[in-house]
Amino acid sequence: MSSPTRMSGGRALRFARLSKVMSWLAGLAIAGVIGLFLVQAGLFSLLVHHEVPPPAPVTNPDQITAEGSTVTGLDRENQPYEVKAGRGWQDEATPTLVHLETIEGRFRRSTGVEYTLEAAAGLYDTKAKSLDLAGNVVIVQKDRFTARMDKAHVMVEEKKLTSDSPVDVTMTTGSVRANGIAITENGSKILFLNGVKAEFNVVPAKGVAKP
Repeated sequence: MSSPTRMSGGRALRFARLSKVMSWLAGLAIAGVIGLFLVQAGLFSLLVHHEVPPPAPVTNPDQITAEGSTVTGLDRENQPYEVKAGRGWQDEATPTLVHLETIEGRFRRSTGVEYTLEAAAGLYDTKAKSLDLAGNVVIVQKDRFTARMDKAHVMVEEKKLTSDSPVDVTMTTGSVRANGIAITENGSKILFLNGVKAEFNVVPAKGVAKP
């Protein structure tokens, strides 16, 4: 027959082992509860490593680009001028040059008469204050003329425009076609160049019927 001392010792050993198993199971359950909480809180996803996509390649890292570029100033007659562009960016090789797209310009003569210009693209020299226009160049002085050409060179402060490309000018008195044009003397003088062809509207005298 076993002694009471040996029986109590066995029970104590089994109890100790059972206590370790229960402690391990309790710890596992607590870890599971904590893990579930982290998942629900969205914290677990923050700890998981994610691949960061590389940045988009930069084709012109030193290029200055702006939407809605505007150049304003005063010409030699102290008259305001304004040149707007839908987009502009600095030239990579020459910082004083600015490339422009969708150009609209507004100028004013000393008499107060205004005229405008439009072009698809251009190159503005901030040092020389000159503008080289290209593509659908249109110059309009209301109630006087509308000139259309493919390219033109403009000295902004002098209000001087020259072009060696074919030009088509429509006036209230007729039309002129030439292979070049020069608008000088602050916009008051127009000279047509090379192979000029003109057509003028004939106003019949009173009482004389048109042929």
